[in-house]
Amino acid sequence: MAFWGFPWVSSRLAIWCGLIALGAGLAIPPAWAWLQLRSAQAAMARFRPEQSRQAFASCAWIWGGLPSIRLQASRAAWQDGDPEAAITELRLAQRGMGGATDETAFEWALIRSAAGDMGEFEEYLQKRADSSRTDAPVVWEALALGYLRVYRTLDAMTCLNFWLKRDPDNVRALDLRGQTYVAGKGVVRGSEDYRRVLEIDPTREATRWRLVDCLIGLGGYDEAAASLEYLANGRADSGAVASRLARCYNMLGRTADARALLDAALAKNPNDGSGLRALGQVELVARRPDAAEPLLRRAAALLPNDYQAQQLLFQALQQQGKTEEAKAQIKITEEVRERAERVGELTSRKLAESPLDPALNYEMGKLLLESGSVEVGEQWLLTAVRLDPMHRLAHTALANLYEAQGDSARAGFHRAQSAKQD
Repeated sequence: MAFWGFPWVSSRLAIWCGLIALGAGLAIPPAWAWLQLRSAQAAMARFRPEQSRQAFASCAWIWGGLPSIRLQASRAAWQDGDPEAAITELRLAQRGMGGATDETAFEWALIRSAAGDMGEFEEYLQKRADSSRTDAPVVWEALALGYLRVYRTLDAMTCLNFWLKRDPDNVRALDLRGQTYVAGKGVVRGSEDYRRVLEIDPTREATRWRLVDCLIGLGGYDEAAASLEYLANGRADSGAVASRLARCYNMLGRTADARALLDAALAKNPNDGSGLRALGQVELVARRPDAAEPLLRRAAALLPNDYQAQQLLFQALQQQGKTEEAKAQIKITEEVRERAERVGELTSRKLAESPLDPALNYEMGKLLLESGSVEVGEQWLLTAVRLDPMHRLAHTALANLYEAQGDSARAGFHRAQSAKQD
């Protein structure tokens, strides 16, 4: 059909419309990817690696092959606590560059250190921080994460205090220092850092969770309840909130509110150990140990290394006059407590004084394995055998671990190393 009676106008218009549509089609994806890239970089600048990773993933189908994008995605991954994904991204970046570079070597050192495997990278990164003002913050961040992961709290504190001296209101450094204080049993100081983070940015949910746990431990139930009510607003899954908020309500005398919260949460997730523990505590406060016992038995089974769950179960048995069962339970409770206290002593004092003592590294690894922290415990045991290749107990523990995991090759290696010392 002619346009306004002019056939040639019709054909030319169609051509122009086609070209415009084609141009728009070609332009929109790169423009959208550019916006996603800017969003990812802005999130990294605000120390929100989880948001940054989402944005990098969104633009990857357009620009994912660019090494610079992969490098940034790699950093966001380890900052978000995912070193395996960071390694994958880094290898893709290195492939795009045609091989290793100084930049990829630096990023590799950051990834391994943030994962707690400092080894040969520690000295290199410390020198990098001393020589480069630009690189120093990310080095301190990676080292602090790694030190925290392996409970070297004094070393983590040194990095973070350097960082905060330069940038006193840096929310990432404040949050990590709060975690370091708490790991070293300085819960009051840690909560102060968390409060400061939330004054600067009230939307940092992970920090608010950490503050809540500090407050509950310190008996600050009013303030903890206010933060939990903030967290609960609009959340589809409030199970984690419910167990803590119910505990606060229970301690504040709001028993009916606590019970209603937990009944609703456990109806959604009947195997929520924290919720069962909290409801058991509500029943104990209400002087109903017979009702508390089955709840606390389930909680203790789901949370075998949770001191409070084990202790509450002991109380429920004791209050019912179940003497023999209570005796057996108090033994379990004390083992959990002693293990936690020894880990605390090692992290806050012994390892800080002698971080290169293979015996202490072995003991920490063994305690963590017994507490269910398998990945971190493994790293401690591996450190012990790096420090002392003839450490028989560490080799034996690693052999047992790898056998349980079905890794016969590594189990065999460490079993052979252990046998050499017999």
